[in-house]
Amino acid sequence: MRVVTKQFTKEVLLSTAFVLFVLVALFGFFELIQQLEEVRADYPISLALLLTGLTLPLRVYEIMPIAVLLAAVYTMSRWASTSEFTALRVAGLSPLHLTSALLIPGIVLVGLTFTIGEYVSPWASRYALTAESQVRDRAITARGFDSGVWVRDVVENERIRYINVKALSAADRSSTGAWRMFEYDAGGRLLRMVHAEAARFERGHGWELRDVRIVEYPEIDREDPTAPQEPIRVTQEKAYYLPSEVGPDILNVMTSKPEHMSMQDLARYIAHLESTGQSAERYQVTLWSKAFYPVAVLVMLALAMPFAYMNARSGGLAIKMFFGVLIGILFYALNNVFSYVGTVNTWPPLVATLTPSVVMLALAAGAMYWVEHR
Repeated sequence: MRVVTKQFTKEVLLSTAFVLFVLVALFGFFELIQQLEEVRADYPISLALLLTGLTLPLRVYEIMPIAVLLAAVYTMSRWASTSEFTALRVAGLSPLHLTSALLIPGIVLVGLTFTIGEYVSPWASRYALTAESQVRDRAITARGFDSGVWVRDVVENERIRYINVKALSAADRSSTGAWRMFEYDAGGRLLRMVHAEAARFERGHGWELRDVRIVEYPEIDREDPTAPQEPIRVTQEKAYYLPSEVGPDILNVMTSKPEHMSMQDLARYIAHLESTGQSAERYQVTLWSKAFYPVAVLVMLALAMPFAYMNARSGGLAIKMFFGVLIGILFYALNNVFSYVGTVNTWPPLVATLTPSVVMLALAAGAMYWVEHR
């Protein structure tokens, strides 16, 4: 059994590496074509090559389960076509033994997928954003917001702040461009507005705002609106310290898609959203999806197992690989559909995350029962 496990591990890992190389090279080629369309004076070809290379870790992470499925289908089908698997079954190889033999390459690939998704891919995405901003000599802006980053902050006395940061520095993420801050009391009355030309975060102190204009609004007597009111006070400051729980790590989160973030960054941002009374369902679904996504590798290996029980008369290798591609596309589609539907319908994150894998495991179990009892 040890020899069989070693051979399975070797062939599955080598086949996975080959499939990954082919698929990633294909995606990289199309990405490079798209990047070359942007090449001009402020966008050199070296930047296009660098940004293309930095997208590859994310591609590896995204297509790893499909690559494992295709590699395992190829390995299982080849062993079946040469009657090697038939001989192993006669020698006493049961489905349980086959499962244990596939666990070793599965655990290795799960660990690799987790490492790439948690460390390599988020770093590459951040570095790509920084590199492009530095070469083009422009600041980093928030994803999807022309006006910049918007965050909510709750401070003492139940005051609520809405902070708008126009852009972040590409070279130093602790420095930002222009600030606007609107501070309200618990009843929703605007207390003050702060505008600053730039800001820098200092650990233990908060934000140091520079060239600050502070506008303080008096309380209006609602019972007698015609009564004389205090004037609006406007002050100018060269520097102004603003204590806040919103640090550069929270602002930087807004420059990336949730799917490109690490679980550590997602957990930190979810904690911030919950502490300020904001909805965090989308980020919770993404967090749980990233937590269980590497386990999809084991699900793909389970789906490939029935192909080992099909002899040559059940179809050639090309047909089996075609079905493997269809299964991979189905799994990818289910993941995206349940992630979207779960967020829209506020399903529990675990339900939205685990349902595609459970459906695929049920499909694998049904296929194994069929090939064993036909």
